[in-house]
Amino acid sequence: MNKRTVEHENLRRDTALAATVREVIEKLRANTGLAYLLADDNRTLRAVIIGGAPPAIFTMPEQVDVHDPYASATAFRTGELAKAGFPAPNVSGLRLASHVPFPYSVVSVPICTERSSFGVLTFIWIPPSPSFLQQQEVTYLLHKARDLGNTLQGMADQNISMRCSTKPSLLPIYHRKPLAPGPASFNWGLPDLAGSTEVSFMYQVHKLAAELGEAASVGDVITAAQSRIAAPFGATAILVSMLKEGRLWVVGHSGYSTVALRRLHGSAADSHHPDADALHKRTPLFFEDRSTLVQAYPTAVEDDLEASACLPIVLSGRPVGVCVLGFDRPRKFSPEERAVSMMMMHLLGPALERASLDESARSLAESLQKKLLPRILAEVPGMATTARYVPAPSTAGMGGDWYDMIPLDGGRIALVVGDVEGHNIESSVVMGQLRSAVRAYATEGHPPSTVLARANHLLTELDTDLLATCCFISFDMGSGVGEAALAGHPAPLIRTPDGSVSALEVPANLPLGTEANATYVGREVALMPGTLLMLYTDGLVQSRARDSTLTARSSLASAAGSSEASLERLADRLVDEAALHETHGDDVALLLARYEGPALGPRRHISRISFQRHDLHAVKAARQFVRDSLHTWGLDAMVDSLELMTSEIVTNALIHADSDVDLRLREYPDHLRLEVRDADPTPPVPASIMVSEEENEYAEHGRGLIIVESLTSDWGNSPSGRGKTVWIDVETSPDSSACRSPR
Repeated sequence: MNKRTVEHENLRRDTALAATVREVIEKLRANTGLAYLLADDNRTLRAVIIGGAPPAIFTMPEQVDVHDPYASATAFRTGELAKAGFPAPNVSGLRLASHVPFPYSVVSVPICTERSSFGVLTFIWIPPSPSFLQQQEVTYLLHKARDLGNTLQGMADQNISMRCSTKPSLLPIYHRKPLAPGPASFNWGLPDLAGSTEVSFMYQVHKLAAELGEAASVGDVITAAQSRIAAPFGATAILVSMLKEGRLWVVGHSGYSTVALRRLHGSAADSHHPDADALHKRTPLFFEDRSTLVQAYPTAVEDDLEASACLPIVLSGRPVGVCVLGFDRPRKFSPEERAVSMMMMHLLGPALERASLDESARSLAESLQKKLLPRILAEVPGMATTARYVPAPSTAGMGGDWYDMIPLDGGRIALVVGDVEGHNIESSVVMGQLRSAVRAYATEGHPPSTVLARANHLLTELDTDLLATCCFISFDMGSGVGEAALAGHPAPLIRTPDGSVSALEVPANLPLGTEANATYVGREVALMPGTLLMLYTDGLVQSRARDSTLTARSSLASAAGSSEASLERLADRLVDEAALHETHGDDVALLLARYEGPALGPRRHISRISFQRHDLHAVKAARQFVRDSLHTWGLDAMVDSLELMTSEIVTNALIHADSDVDLRLREYPDHLRLEVRDADPTPPVPASIMVSEEENEYAEHGRGLIIVESLTSDWGNSPSGRGKTVWIDVETSPDSSACRSPR
């Protein structure tokens, strides 16, 4: 028998199955019906026909093992009717083969004759009702199954296969109207048009799947959930939490009060709360009004919502998190909505897991990358510096860009920026090797050209095909004279005290790793006090539309003309401007250095102290350090304000960063700068002053920063090697004896 004939005969068989499924669904008002046939392995029942209306038909099990304790399997094994899910009576242990997120009734009857057992017919009612399957209905159902068995037996006698095909055929049947519109219900589609509601459900499921497939981060997943889950359901609030180390951590939300969020974020997953119970039991919980929720959970968080749905997010049988939908008025949830909501959760789980793993991998990669960079830049009298490293947006956080500042003997200093090609682990490893080599060669006292020549020879002997570029500048802090050398790297830019910007005229030379015996030529440079140097990698200025050097000059000149005198704000502006003009397509390393003059003198003092994490006496010691330093510098009038700000910032660093803390105090001609450095890259954000006592309980961190803001002339935070630096500037009076009055 050829393939076309087989397909034709199978169609005859499936048509007979579909006709019976349709007739029973319409006669007994079932929601869904399935016709299962035995597979070739003689132990699996596979669905050949699935009839009914969306979304219920999409929650039905495609296959059932004949030995499982399910109604379909039991009917096939015993040759008798089996049922489950009816309020009474019920057969203990029988259920559907997949988790159905709403109450249901199921009945299965065998398709068989005295000679053969072909499969089973299974029908589902949503919701269950004790009025179903009276004796006359049981008799009708058994009669239809017996007639179908005889029909299939006749086909089998004609050598038509009774084994199941590889995929089921869907039989859409629309006969049940949705809930009538009203204040406690929510319309999907056009209620009076058959099929409109059901297809409207599946439209949102399809769109959600498409948007989740493109989601690259947890934030993208939450955005998709907001537009394709919360909005279609008419929810005014959504909260998504993920399970981690026995607690539920909020990863995205909308419409919830700050107080409610703080109570829910980090709550125990085994506590008696609706979201925790939904996760633990892996069963959705629907509360159609506030009183129903409070009756079941008296300690439920007050969230100003009148109805809610707590939907567990389960992946491969493993609980992942919870999605809570909130509504501003009482609301009923139809069986179809309950089914669709859980179908959406089945899509949300893998997307959240994937996005979380991607973000974790990126975070780990960025952490490893930062470990290869200087923890902090060296503090050198006469030189103010800051640096930035920003990984490429499209990479996993790994790259080959680096910066460094190396104090040398004899009052000299070296500034380095380099770039190993690629954005992967190998690039980062080679970068770490090159940075260490350059630092070692510089410390030995070699001039820049020799340092690059030796680094080049090292790279050619490493087991890699990667090339690298580098900019190395070394100069004497006393005279401001030094030497610069390049290895295929963009020339550094220089901004003189009069505001003019130019590129240092230094030979480009070959990139590192090109030729083992390549020669590198440097050139002498001389810096006047007040000169600003900008060393950078090409990720800062990459653009197809503009020349990179012109772009960098324009950015630096524009920043120079602004009121942002601080190096920190200047660095932020340069990086932000690159992103604004879509030039940041590669890793970015930026090193800014302002040469202030040859030696320390009046208004050039520097003091530093460090504290270990969990040091209970650190805040007191920090206050004493500031008091002693200012007294030594003759600035006693500034003690009170600086002590207060020091307490706030050091306390925040010790509590929230959980790391060692560096405190630096530096005097400039017109202001003092206080810097607190820790290992947590998360920036502090000043919170608004809150009125309610309950909210003030959580506001100490933000209120401390508001105090700082009121006492400073300028403040901010910036990346600092592996963490961040919170810095504050406080103006001094012309006679250096008074602090600026608080705002």
